[in-house]
Amino acid sequence: MQIVDLRAEHCMNLGTLVPVHSGYQMTPDLAVELESIGGLAALDNGKTLAVAGVLPDWRACGTAWAWLGRGWRKHARAITSAACIHLDLSPLRRIETAVRCDFEPGHRWAERLGFTLETPCARSWGADGRDYSIYVRVRES
Repeated sequence: MQIVDLRAEHCMNLGTLVPVHSGYQMTPDLAVELESIGGLAALDNGKTLAVAGVLPDWRACGTAWAWLGRGWRKHARAITSAACIHLDLSPLRRIETAVRCDFEPGHRWAERLGFTLETPCARSWGADGRDYSIYVRVRES
């Protein structure tokens, strides 16, 4: 397994996503946009297992995102470590991420990535109309 800089083709080659991503669609335009912003991809024998990054929202804040393909859990420890390093290297003071309220593995992963729960239940927060919990990482100056 290797961690590489994100490229659009990594996004498009994710294959089958874990069920929590159902209802979301990676498009070529989105893949190009994510590559331009930067991030990381986890590859195993040329197969994309996961893509992740941070979208800058405004001057010192951003939103962490990740799309996970089936098979990523085999390399979860290495992918989590790489994601933590990526987050640590971000110049942003505040990074947020959202986890569907009913998706317990996502809550555990957010905490392993160093996020702290800020909003337990933001009602109808997601584009899918579901409730999400908001987690944050804040770099103290």
